[in-house]
Amino acid sequence: MGYSNLEDYFGDIVGKAMVGRGVSSHALAEQSGLSVFDIGRVTSYDLIPEEAMIHKIADTLGLDGKKLTRVANGWVPEGGNDRFQSERVNVDRVILSAGMEVNAYVMKCLETGEGALIDAGGQPDRISALIEQTGARITHILLTHGHADHVGATAEMKSRTGAKVCCSELDAQMFGGPVDVRVDDGWADRIGSLEVNALSLPGHTAGGIAYATEGVCFPGDALFAASLGGARREAYTGQIEAVRQKVMSLPSDTKIFPGHGPITTVRQENDNNPVIG
Repeated sequence: MGYSNLEDYFGDIVGKAMVGRGVSSHALAEQSGLSVFDIGRVTSYDLIPEEAMIHKIADTLGLDGKKLTRVANGWVPEGGNDRFQSERVNVDRVILSAGMEVNAYVMKCLETGEGALIDAGGQPDRISALIEQTGARITHILLTHGHADHVGATAEMKSRTGAKVCCSELDAQMFGGPVDVRVDDGWADRIGSLEVNALSLPGHTAGGIAYATEGVCFPGDALFAASLGGARREAYTGQIEAVRQKVMSLPSDTKIFPGHGPITTVRQENDNNPVIG
């Protein structure tokens, strides 16, 4: 099972930017030259305007017009469903049904066989099947944020694996599940011979965390291919800035494993994500 489309379509990106920037349909219509009715058609996936109008929409919403046009024309990241393996680490994915399609990942240290489960949104039997397939000994369950579609099976997976659950203090309070280690920006721990570092990406949730190690990064819903998880006003702009500083500054070939949608890379997001500029 894989993805053939982005998590967020053109209309989603526009709609999230309107909410994030606090721009009404009337204001966007006035600035872009489209009618309020047509703005509604954009956000309901019924209209993709001509390129000049896309650029006006982008300018009003703080988006990159060229990149937004590319998304409107059907851009998807290369390798969006590829399994990742390097000399020291591999990453496998299962797409779960947890009210919506959501990703869970198993990252394995190839030197020791120890591994981490990143997010556990539901369907524990399917997660367990992925763990068995990889042969990883799960020592950590790394939660990117506290929304139910990412944490729903946490207690069950902790029971099955004996792994310690890691989550930010703020998001641990959201779901009341079993959390053994409170993490924040700069936290680090070893999974086998891999040093995993936490990067704080608040916005979509107050305690959103990305986990990064050698050539891979798991940003949860703070970053999708060509988009990001929704947020409002200061949280929205703060999330964009945190992603720019902490994720987009990683080596360009770093693989990005988002909470929803296809896998991407730092290079592809720098080149194509209209939200981060």
